[in-house]
Amino acid sequence: MCATDYGSPRPSQQYFQGTLDVSREHGLTAASACSNRHDVAWVWLFWSELLCCFGVLGSWEASVPYVRGVEARTCRKGSLKVEGYVVAELAARADVVAPGLGGPVGKLAVLAGELTGPGAGHRSFDEIEQQVIVQGRELLRVVLQYVMDARSAAEQRLAQVTGADGVPRRRAERGHGRTVVTWFGPVTVRRMAYRAPGAANLHPADAALNLPARRYSWQVQRSAVRYALAGSYEQAQLMLQDATGVSVGKQQLEQIVAEAAADAPGFYPSRPAVPCPPGLPLAISADGKGVAMRPEARRAETARKARKRPGQAFGKRLGTGQKAGCKRIAETGCVFDVLPPGEPRVPEQIMGRAPGQAAPPGPRAANRWYAVEIAASRAEAIAAVFDQAERRDPGHERTWIALADGDNHQIEVIRAEAARRGIALTIVIDFIHVIEYLWKAAWCFHQARDPAAEDWVSAQGLAILHGRVTEVTATITGLAAADPPRPGSEHAKIIRTTLGYLDAKQPYLDYPRALANGWPISTGIIEGACRHLVQDRMGITGARWGVEGAQAILWLRAIAANDDTTAYWDWHISQEHQRNHLSRYQDGPGLAA
Repeated sequence: MCATDYGSPRPSQQYFQGTLDVSREHGLTAASACSNRHDVAWVWLFWSELLCCFGVLGSWEASVPYVRGVEARTCRKGSLKVEGYVVAELAARADVVAPGLGGPVGKLAVLAGELTGPGAGHRSFDEIEQQVIVQGRELLRVVLQYVMDARSAAEQRLAQVTGADGVPRRRAERGHGRTVVTWFGPVTVRRMAYRAPGAANLHPADAALNLPARRYSWQVQRSAVRYALAGSYEQAQLMLQDATGVSVGKQQLEQIVAEAAADAPGFYPSRPAVPCPPGLPLAISADGKGVAMRPEARRAETARKARKRPGQAFGKRLGTGQKAGCKRIAETGCVFDVLPPGEPRVPEQIMGRAPGQAAPPGPRAANRWYAVEIAASRAEAIAAVFDQAERRDPGHERTWIALADGDNHQIEVIRAEAARRGIALTIVIDFIHVIEYLWKAAWCFHQARDPAAEDWVSAQGLAILHGRVTEVTATITGLAAADPPRPGSEHAKIIRTTLGYLDAKQPYLDYPRALANGWPISTGIIEGACRHLVQDRMGITGARWGVEGAQAILWLRAIAANDDTTAYWDWHISQEHQRNHLSRYQDGPGLAA
């Protein structure tokens, strides 16, 4: 203990006197804790000795009154050695302030002594930090256990608790414990159990604490889900163990993720619509991305086609054109508000720019909302996208546009959904897909690496942006007639496919209107979403998914992409509170949460 000093009050004395005043306001008076006349001195001694030994007082010496039976000892700054009797005294003083506090204070004193005592000077910063992480985690676990023990001791007995089964439970027993694995390690939560013959026990304190059904705390579960969304389950195990010291099995991680996603379908319908300035166009977009599934998780149609395919050509690999047929489409949807550019773009700014010339400002997407469905059909996924869009514009007063890549089934589903809801919707085909078809056709009329091919594609693309689609089809038809490809050749197939694509998609190639109104003409947003929401996680090497596990990951990744993770967890935990606790009582658990 630091040497006593009876001189004029120092800042340290003023600080501790203020601490004692606060303690008195909260009923922690020394008179209630000690029976002798030195009671205030004991509390003052505890705080002074603790903070002096830990270096909190800086260059000041702690000034405490001399207490009978305690020998004054001098602590030299920078060379602390916490002896066993000092730790015991600190723990005793802590128990005077609050019963049970001696344990955490004693561990803190031991940790500080080990880090600053004899022999500690040779340790590197890394070694010190590692010890603080490990022992500091245990110290915080002890603090959390202390809080749980205090809650248990303060729990008041109720006259009776009536369960949802209508059976009153009038018998109460203290000390019923359950283990909760927390961020800092396992703690035991002891609470009263209300009992009745032939009925399950009820624990109102569980409802007040909102304990999870699993043995892992909400913080541990939240971290486990975050790590599992970022990488494989094996990586999530290692990251969680490094961060918390808690080891969770892979199957348990999968179950935690699946349970965490249980409230995702009802989350967004419960939330208010995103506010948007009136007059802005409302855009929707959808696209599919294949996910490798386990055989039993494939869609029925995919499995049927796989059975009808001829057998594998080789024993160890697929032949040319053969597919494993193990993928299931994850339909990704997006809703966003379109912020048109200040000046409408013209076709020459898009197709006629010189190399290195900056692109003109284009439309921007605001308030993006993503959704991914792999368990439901593509039609159901697109219907969910329309639901979200209608929450933004329930009166259908805004201009609706849909961006698609040319998938015929997807276009038909979008058209049918819009007609069912009475929405006037303009579909715009991704211009990048159109350009890709033009490039394929160009190689049918030019030699490989011929620079003229690029000029030809630019000219045809410019014509399409000006709305002259029939002129482009006539040009391709004329070139094919002038130099007919060999029947059945690859060139003949490409020319036929390109002409069919342009003819079929012509109603959706109204680029002059789209540019004039400041609309987007490409599907870059949904293409990027398919990559960062689906492929980056679902396509990791060796991954094969079941439907439930894949859907849980995709729902939660979409919620994270929408920046709603915190709000979702609040919603999910409140729903779990209702399911796990409140639903078990007839009139509530009777304890203040």
